[in-house]
Amino acid sequence: MFKINTRAIKAVPIYNESGEKLDEIHIKETIMPIPNKRGGYSERGNYYKGAGIVYRNHLECDKSINMGDKVQVIGKTGLVYENLIVCYPQLVGKFGIFSFRHQPIFSDYEGGCGLKEKQLADNQQNFELNAIEEILDIIPTGIKNHNIYCYRLKNVKGNISDTVSLIRYIMENDWNTAWDKNLWEDIESYGYVRDIADWFKSGEFRYKLGTIYALVNSLYRVNKTMYARLLLEILGFYDFDKKKMLYISAEIVKKYCKQFTDSEYDYSLKQDNWFEGLYEQLISGKACCHLEDDDMWNWVREYYINKFKGEIKK
Repeated sequence: MFKINTRAIKAVPIYNESGEKLDEIHIKETIMPIPNKRGGYSERGNYYKGAGIVYRNHLECDKSINMGDKVQVIGKTGLVYENLIVCYPQLVGKFGIFSFRHQPIFSDYEGGCGLKEKQLADNQQNFELNAIEEILDIIPTGIKNHNIYCYRLKNVKGNISDTVSLIRYIMENDWNTAWDKNLWEDIESYGYVRDIADWFKSGEFRYKLGTIYALVNSLYRVNKTMYARLLLEILGFYDFDKKKMLYISAEIVKKYCKQFTDSEYDYSLKQDNWFEGLYEQLISGKACCHLEDDDMWNWVREYYINKFKGEIKK
């Protein structure tokens, strides 16, 4: 066990992989670090995203890994694009921003907010059902494309009907996110999205399917009662068969996007290949690894398709 740093801080240190302090960033308020989150709240309730993390581990992909002797492999994730959990033992328990990536799929340094997070400010203005009341400050860190985002969340409350309204809104306004994202964890008060940096615009069926699948799949994992209530409100039925979750997701897309009700997207459970067709649509969209650098991780789509074909032959 290691001791978690719970001291209030007003300066965020920057470390290299050896634990050498390179610099520090001074912020206007004192914040308390939150374990497993890259930031913390001030006494006034402002959140500082990208203001450091209590380091425990980070992720690597064995296809692109370049580890030195100081890194230890401590586990596996089951995700092909970041399948290794690794750590620098000498850094465990330290708080700050660290000059190596937290995930191989994003340029974010451990504890920091990198290139992808620049979308947060734009999406906060354009995504109506976001949970951010106001972005109060964007603080440069001195690291290329890395900033600290200070914002205040809305004081909201809601129920499952607000989730229905959120689904209708994102479908009708062409907002999308990754199909393997733990989306329900990002939803505040049933109907508002906190992490809006991971969203993009597109009217394509494959992206809409992936977005709805991300929501219902992540909700299913944590609250099956809420999952059932959501499906009842939208479709008038529910089913706990996980294989049918793709079909259910497609039906939700078609309910709010009438342009997909023609024969090209008419997947029926009576068809022998309904699952294969929807699975290929899902995989051709965006997983989390495609949100910042689609081309670099394009091989992941082929991996999932080949894996599925191999399972069919068994």
